[in-house]
Amino acid sequence: MLLMLLGAVVPAWASAPGPRVPRERKLVVRAEDAATLHLLRVAPGAVTTVVFNDDILPASVDTKALAPLFAQVKVYPGVMVLRPAVAMPDASRPLVTVRFAGEDAPRQVSFLLVTDPKEVDTVVEVSRHALSAEDLGEELSLLRGRCAAAEAGLATLRAQCDQTGLAGAVLTGALGPEPVSVDRSPLPVETPGLEVVGSALLYSHIRSRVMAFALRNSPDAAPWVPGVGRLTRLGADGKEDLIIQEIPVRMLEARLPPGASGQVVLEWHMPKDLEPQALYVLEVWNQEGNRSVRWKGLSL
Repeated sequence: MLLMLLGAVVPAWASAPGPRVPRERKLVVRAEDAATLHLLRVAPGAVTTVVFNDDILPASVDTKALAPLFAQVKVYPGVMVLRPAVAMPDASRPLVTVRFAGEDAPRQVSFLLVTDPKEVDTVVEVSRHALSAEDLGEELSLLRGRCAAAEAGLATLRAQCDQTGLAGAVLTGALGPEPVSVDRSPLPVETPGLEVVGSALLYSHIRSRVMAFALRNSPDAAPWVPGVGRLTRLGADGKEDLIIQEIPVRMLEARLPPGASGQVVLEWHMPKDLEPQALYVLEVWNQEGNRSVRWKGLSL
């Protein structure tokens, strides 16, 4: 069976003159690889021999369809021999599907024929890791067991996600008996076109930290797409000396269009080994990394 695969499926290799390095390799095909395309590098005038550890059906390969591109195509119960006359076309590379004899899985293996300017496959040994119907039944039973275990874990996560508000924070363990403090952060340094509306609030609970603020995008600015926040420690000289971590920027909106405002939240956990009196810089960047708001001298 041969199909002409339209479009570029793999990076295009232009044929080029010069010697190609011959390669011998082994290929193992398994039941789960039935839909996988395996690259087979062939070259004009070079013989590529594909050897199978199980018998194949020679009639499954459409040798007549291959004839315009190949000077020689021979298919036997355990071997396929190819000798191209020309380089494989980039726009429509041949797809050769070879069917195995017998009913075990995988039933077939598919090759995408390409021409590499540097290498050519001279011998490819194909080992079929066959599974009988009984083997497939056992694997299916194992897979069902894993799915049941995964579903049980997902049920627990769904139950946690259903818990909202302060009650949900207590039920999920995010909020314990330790006190929560709230501080108003100093004024930030803003990129032109961005404005923090009001004060940013910093919530502290044990080692958890949450920074929340309202952000307004200027009417004449480009859309602001949330990116990452970067927490950096300040040294004794007041200069930034250590990036502590990068933090996802969370919003209900996917982006802030020109003139729009939205609530921005960052949540992170402070490492245990940091100096208690250290000061920090928190930067909140857009996805492109060219517009941000920045707080310096935060005590966390």
